[in-house]
Amino acid sequence: MAWYLSPISALGFAAVGVHAALVAVGWRHRESRCGPEIAALHVLVGLSALAYAIQIGFGSVAMQRRWWQVAFALSTGVPILWLVVVVQYVSRSQWLTARRAALLALEPLAVLVATATNPMHHLVWTLPSGSTVVDSTVQVAFGPLYYLHVVFAYTAVAIGMGLILLVGIRMSLLYWKQVAVLAVAPLPPFLSHVAFLLGMSPIPGVDLTSFTFAITGVLVVLGLYHFDLLERVPVARRRAFEAMGDGLVVLDSDRVVVEVDDTARRVLDPSPDPGDHVSDVFPEHAFEDLKGTTVTDGRSRAYDIRLSELSDERGDEVGYALALRDVTGRHRYEQRLEVANRILRHNLRNDMNVVRGYADIVASGTADDAERAAESILSRTDDLLTVSDKARKVSELKETHSETPTVHDVTEVVASAVRRAARGYPDVEFAFDGDAHARAALTDANSIGTATEELIELLVTESDSEGLRVRVSVEREATADSEPSIAVRFASSGDGIPEVERRALDAGSETPLQHAEGLGLWLAYWCVIENGGELRFADGSGGSAGDRDAPVDGDSPGDGVDSPAEGTAAATDFRTIVTLRFSEPDE
Repeated sequence: MAWYLSPISALGFAAVGVHAALVAVGWRHRESRCGPEIAALHVLVGLSALAYAIQIGFGSVAMQRRWWQVAFALSTGVPILWLVVVVQYVSRSQWLTARRAALLALEPLAVLVATATNPMHHLVWTLPSGSTVVDSTVQVAFGPLYYLHVVFAYTAVAIGMGLILLVGIRMSLLYWKQVAVLAVAPLPPFLSHVAFLLGMSPIPGVDLTSFTFAITGVLVVLGLYHFDLLERVPVARRRAFEAMGDGLVVLDSDRVVVEVDDTARRVLDPSPDPGDHVSDVFPEHAFEDLKGTTVTDGRSRAYDIRLSELSDERGDEVGYALALRDVTGRHRYEQRLEVANRILRHNLRNDMNVVRGYADIVASGTADDAERAAESILSRTDDLLTVSDKARKVSELKETHSETPTVHDVTEVVASAVRRAARGYPDVEFAFDGDAHARAALTDANSIGTATEELIELLVTESDSEGLRVRVSVEREATADSEPSIAVRFASSGDGIPEVERRALDAGSETPLQHAEGLGLWLAYWCVIENGGELRFADGSGGSAGDRDAPVDGDSPGDGVDSPAEGTAAATDFRTIVTLRFSEPDE
């Protein structure tokens, strides 16, 4: 008799399509725990469902019996595969030794052989005489081996559910979603088969077990991959956040980002997002070399990376944690020590060699030579004393980067420093331009005054031009692509800061090839970054310090400091050299 597509067959083919999709999902996760087992399970159930859907389309008893035999034979291995999936999930694969696996496989093999030889003994099923196809199915009388197999299958399902529930009871309550999903998953086919045996199937005479197993597969896949049971279990996340430091990136076993906190987003460049591979976040570092690497954020804060493997409470490796540990204090201390040590050794060696040479002249030269040599000795010793004084300031610099900032009037702080500098350099013409009450969030306002004085000193001492003019401005800035900030600009009509000083600072350390002559620029830089600010050099194109003419608070700063309207120098005579930028406080 010809085959035709009945509604029940169509339902079966739809279930086969679901099983095929679940096989694809399992194969896609074949590198993960349970992935291959999930794929194998649904291959077997899908083929059984396909055979049963084909069976129902035939109208003859012989064809129905033949395809039912195929469908049942394929289904015999399903209980064992379900147990394998559960054992893998609960991380007890060591239980499934080769010997135990062979013993478990004996039952489905025996049923398979009995099914193939059933016409000889009829221990699996019999067809009553005069059987006909009724409502797309043929009635089969089941034999003792069939019911023994049903007992075995139900026992396997019960054991699997018991193992899952045991995990849920013994482990953290964070597993409740996963445990609930996997515990409920086998119920649809189990209840469907019980209903079939009791004659209570929703479609009389039709065993919907292989069809409803598609629901089980969907639930299992949701539990394993949507609820992060395997690669990214919640326990691993909790442990990572509890054990690690300031910033954290959680990776799955494939080294793909699955979770990242705000600190890591801010520090790392490019900022990681879930779904990014670790190689996209650290393109210049091998994954194995990340441990101990130091990265800095846009605020010059340093973070050491700690790489740890993650394992859940069952001892399974489920991913990695990249912890960012704030080591700004240590990093800056080491930087200051290195810079001060190299500069002191360099200046001390060079200047003492010069002093030694001039001392020889004093000892053996004429009176005129001795006088000139003595002047040079005095100059060199003054330089050494200056460097020594700055080294003292460096050693006394407070580490305030971790303190809570408070609001300060930057205009007043900078104006006071400019007035002090004007008294110290009476031959230099100073101009100050400040927005009234420009406030910023600072951790140490006094150090901003120190930075201002150091930068002015550099502009003055490094310039050989006569009639030097120095201009300092404080302005509020707000752009569409950045947060509101306070900018302090230093402009000069002279030579500016030597390139060697700038290169050393840009490099972040003193090297024999990039060696600054003094500590002034470094001291200014450290004062700025301790307050969460940034120090930027002009691009060399020749900027202006601004053309504003309003004096601070409506009053002249005094003490030799002119407002732009009162000064004799035109704004276009200035070149912006350095800009300091600080964050405005939140309203």
